[in-house]
Amino acid sequence: MVGNPAGATAPKTPPHGVNSEPKLNSTPLAVGSAAISEHISAVGVDVRDVRPWIARDVEDYQECAVDKMLEELLYHCKDDSKPLPDKSTLLDDSLKAVLPICNEGNDAQIIKNHLVTLVNCTIEPPMYAPFIKAANCALGRLSELDAPGLVPYKAQKDSENILFHLNDPSFIYQTHQGKKSKRKPDVVVVSHATAKKVGKSKAKTIYEAGLCKPTRKFEWTEVRTTVEFKHTKPVSPPGPPPATYAVKTYDISEAKKFMKYRRETNDSAEGPEPAVPAPLPASGAATSSRQTSNAAGRSNLSEPPKNKGEKKRSSTGPADVRSSKKSKLGAEGEKKESSEPVKAHPVVQNGLYAAEMFAAYFARRSVISYVVENDMIYTWYFDRQGAIQCSGINFVQDLPRFMVLLLAMQRMPYAEWGYHTLRELETPGDIRVEDEKIGEVDLKFNLKSNKRTTHFGLRGRATIVFPVESKKLSDLVPNLPHHNPHNATKELVAKLYWPEEARESEPDILKKVYNIAETDERVKYHVPEMVWFHKFEDTSTAKIRSALGFEDPKLGRRVFYIIVFRKLEPITDLNNKPFLAAWWHAVVCHYALWEGFVHHRDVSPSNLMVYKTSDGRWIGVLNDFDLSSTQAAPSGQERTGTVPFMALDLLTKKAIEGRVEHLYQHDAESFIWVLTWACICYEDGVFIGKGTVLNDWLKVDAIGCQEKKSNFVMVGRRDIEPSGSHRETWEKMAQFCLDTVGFGYLTSARGPPPEDRVVFETWLEAKIIESKILSRELLDVRV
Repeated sequence: MVGNPAGATAPKTPPHGVNSEPKLNSTPLAVGSAAISEHISAVGVDVRDVRPWIARDVEDYQECAVDKMLEELLYHCKDDSKPLPDKSTLLDDSLKAVLPICNEGNDAQIIKNHLVTLVNCTIEPPMYAPFIKAANCALGRLSELDAPGLVPYKAQKDSENILFHLNDPSFIYQTHQGKKSKRKPDVVVVSHATAKKVGKSKAKTIYEAGLCKPTRKFEWTEVRTTVEFKHTKPVSPPGPPPATYAVKTYDISEAKKFMKYRRETNDSAEGPEPAVPAPLPASGAATSSRQTSNAAGRSNLSEPPKNKGEKKRSSTGPADVRSSKKSKLGAEGEKKESSEPVKAHPVVQNGLYAAEMFAAYFARRSVISYVVENDMIYTWYFDRQGAIQCSGINFVQDLPRFMVLLLAMQRMPYAEWGYHTLRELETPGDIRVEDEKIGEVDLKFNLKSNKRTTHFGLRGRATIVFPVESKKLSDLVPNLPHHNPHNATKELVAKLYWPEEARESEPDILKKVYNIAETDERVKYHVPEMVWFHKFEDTSTAKIRSALGFEDPKLGRRVFYIIVFRKLEPITDLNNKPFLAAWWHAVVCHYALWEGFVHHRDVSPSNLMVYKTSDGRWIGVLNDFDLSSTQAAPSGQERTGTVPFMALDLLTKKAIEGRVEHLYQHDAESFIWVLTWACICYEDGVFIGKGTVLNDWLKVDAIGCQEKKSNFVMVGRRDIEPSGSHRETWEKMAQFCLDTVGFGYLTSARGPPPEDRVVFETWLEAKIIESKILSRELLDVRV
């Protein structure tokens, strides 16, 4: 049944250098929204629960000189029919070109008057209208400008031309796996076409329409970006605008150069936002001859800290995301949303809006958004690697720079707003990708399916899964070298995500898995069937950081992948003996791969799948290898494991810092936690665990989860009532496995860890044989 073990373990590696990719014994946990956002709609996790983690993401920003960002934005608006311009020259020429709009004619005075009105406001809401008036008036004048080196204004393209539009007090809604979010950005940037759809006919011009309350609510798919406002009492009265503007070097006081995020709002309705932690070493911000800045690294902790009196927040949700039918959480989520606080800190709100814009388009690469504080406007750039804040522009004292920012926004092609060139806007869900090996691949995503897995957050892999149809790929399936003839399904699913480029890619890992499967029946037919993959080389998040002059721009870089698999079903759909047999298939497959130096390292319910053979047998599959390792040590910065199912030894501060070697016994323990979870939380394929103590594991950080799970192992499980469909497994096997976990945890510091073979045989194999639940035929993993 089981081959001879090799007793392989993951070797230790030396500490990593400051300016190199990390080489750690165990990869640190994901930070910010990446730790939780993929589990929205899982029990215990709500859209609101992601907000403290978004706060961590925006807190962990890098700083950039605004002139460097302006150079990049303008460069992406260049006219390709003309000689390639120098970036700094392009900015200088643009600053000179906008001077007449700043200084000459009635519009110049109107723009200045509106901005002065804004600055003299004593509270926030009255700031919106003068900003919109000034910005839209400027856009109108800029539309007439022949800017050197830039593409001309797209006069007839209402779908691409932009304007600023009032949104507050309206909400914008979006659904994330059955959970509805509602946001209220102050001002949005939309196309002329969208403004006409929501606007009132009384507006004399399209730009005046931006001041009208929309006749219907905007949708996030219509929002190009947002502007969030903050009013603070100035230290001294603002100075008047200069009589005449001139091109000058960037000049802002250090105190106002960057918008520092501090917890200044009452956020108790949603739980605490992380406090500002001690900064990390500087990471090398972009600079230019006009302006210099220093990078401000932020904390890279795995959990947001808690405030006294506040409830702790979940560090992750349960791993298998169920359909709305099974989760039974949709209506409840709608009710909970009404308790959101009126306003969070503008920097956090800005991050939340960026997350909504990412979620609105499944392949969006980046988001550029803005925060206005008094007379300053700050540009924020978000991608899956992290956040970048640009130094602010004083739009009263330095109107030309603000005008150049508006010029770049007006002339940017659609894709340069961060949209993928797949152009989802034109043909939602239906795209074609050119593959150099097999030609054009047709992909039709089912974006409405209740089987889809979506994502709400900023950083990280941002994994989404959709059912997909493809004639080209369906025709490939029977000819795959690793084709599984026992899985009768013709359905396909597509996984779209942003893995770290420093990690060994999932397709490369799967090739090694398939090589092992050719000669090992413990693995063959127990792993996913990859049909096709495509890496979008031009999407690397290192490109913008290299262009901005960051030190180590490749550190933590991410790139966009699509991988298509044959469809599998969640293991939690099964009960009793079929479930236990499929679980055992995955256990044996995992151990065989570990022997072959393919270390999975992320055992959770969502990564254990099944398919049904033609004779009615359910076969277990070990799925999702994107956090696996086959090298001497994992590389990259992303976490390995899903908190509620991670081994107790990996939920310690030392492990979170990457100083605990990830051993086979840790994954073996994860299998036991998955077994425990299923026995208590699932009844006939439906999640029933919300009222159990296990649900509390979702409400705490990694350290808190370790405490609760330790207590559960020692005493907490005595009063647990398992589900009827898993009672036999709980009483005859799972509890005995937990005894082993408790004993192993108590003795882990007393000597060297047990050999992998001993762990497999005593922790898992002996327990399932002694339980006598499965017959010899069901224990046989061969298909």
